[in-house]
Amino acid sequence: MRVWTGFAIAVVLGLLAGCTPKDTLQIEEVSDRTQHPLPPKMQLKVAQMGLSMSSPIMIRVFKEEEVMEVWKANASDRYQLIATYPICAWSGMLGPKKKEGDRQAPEGFYNITPGQMNPHSQYYLSFDIGYPNKYDRAFGRGGRNIMVHGACASAGCYSMSDAAILQIYTFAREAFAGGQKSFQVEAFPFRMTADNMAKHRFSENYEFWKNIKTGYDYFEITHRPPNVDVCSRKYVFDQVGGCNSGTPADLTAAYASYSKTYDAAFTVASAKYDQNAWKDTPEFDRKALARQAKRMGKKPQVENDADYVLVDPTAKPTPTSDAVPSYEAAYAKVEARKNGTEKEVIWLSVAEVEAKKKAAEAEQKEQEKIEKRLAKAAIPVPQANPIKPVEQQPQVALDGGNGLALLRFWTKKQAEKSETTATAVETDQATNTSATPEQTKQAKTDTKKKADEQPVVAEQKPETEDAQPAQKPFWKIW
Repeated sequence: MRVWTGFAIAVVLGLLAGCTPKDTLQIEEVSDRTQHPLPPKMQLKVAQMGLSMSSPIMIRVFKEEEVMEVWKANASDRYQLIATYPICAWSGMLGPKKKEGDRQAPEGFYNITPGQMNPHSQYYLSFDIGYPNKYDRAFGRGGRNIMVHGACASAGCYSMSDAAILQIYTFAREAFAGGQKSFQVEAFPFRMTADNMAKHRFSENYEFWKNIKTGYDYFEITHRPPNVDVCSRKYVFDQVGGCNSGTPADLTAAYASYSKTYDAAFTVASAKYDQNAWKDTPEFDRKALARQAKRMGKKPQVENDADYVLVDPTAKPTPTSDAVPSYEAAYAKVEARKNGTEKEVIWLSVAEVEAKKKAAEAEQKEQEKIEKRLAKAAIPVPQANPIKPVEQQPQVALDGGNGLALLRFWTKKQAEKSETTATAVETDQATNTSATPEQTKQAKTDTKKKADEQPVVAEQKPETEDAQPAQKPFWKIW
């Protein structure tokens, strides 16, 4: 009966998957996030891989690739990769977390128990990674509340999308229900291949990375999470009888063969990379470079098993969250994805927020310094010009009244004076010639007679539409 039931479920899931276009953003409705099942597409994937929903899980984190992987055990207790999710943001730089407040995301091996799961997180869902662990405490390191959470916003933790943390939380819940006491989170700076190790071999964290690489290698060989312990402030893996014992013989032989291949590849890679081949990038610059790459169309090709829109009316809306309160908002988001008009959300990391805050404070302090220097210098403030402009006397309109008559009288007198002067000049010129006194006297008499006989021509005024009556000059009044 169980076989037929399982077959029927597989058929239904297959039909659902077949009817769903692969290039369309899906919509997933959530009524209770803490008890929400895996979406049909993921349930089908689990069934096709022959895995059980209640089988144990483990998680691997790779900072540089910004990837989180969920692995699930099969019937032979060998773990298989079941889901891959992009990490939205992680804080700090490559390397372990060393103290509270350094905003570093941890690296190493951590165990997650049911008590570390947080269904009431303000970041949709979350779980505490368990920092500091035994290794961290051996170095006196402290800190708390280092989470893997949703909302796709960096706050010093490993930040995921709401859809991704919903699936991760469901995988963990089902594994705990199946009897798993705790699951392991293995956090690495990068995939610890010979090429990557050679490229990063000049880092101050290289010895630490060599230590955790042993656990990485054991999982690559066995596909089982290693048993982790700490001895003499170092990670040790799969020790049979504690710190003073060794690994099982078959694992030792397999690791020796694996190391031989690795050492040969590491030698080749070391010749390719010098100490300038890689330089750790601060979080602020790393995020800026990532945004620049996105603007240029160079997006990282990371598989995403949670690429859909959540419809959850109880979710806390955030600028970076992919959960929406209604189907209407979900449809709008799907259409925006289809049309290529989906608004890309750029979240700020903790380092960027701090940098912007410091820049604003520095600018304010500089402005205050300038104001203080200006106050000490007592530079006078420009005032209004105390010198008033000279007022121009208005010109009197010469309109045909008494003013115009006076002007004409003065002009006539000047003309008579000029004529008299000219006559005198002519007379003098005639006198300076060979004329006798009687001739000179006679010339003056003739000139005066001609002036009296010349008729006076009355000055004509221009005719206008409204002719004004002629007015007598003021000297003729009396």
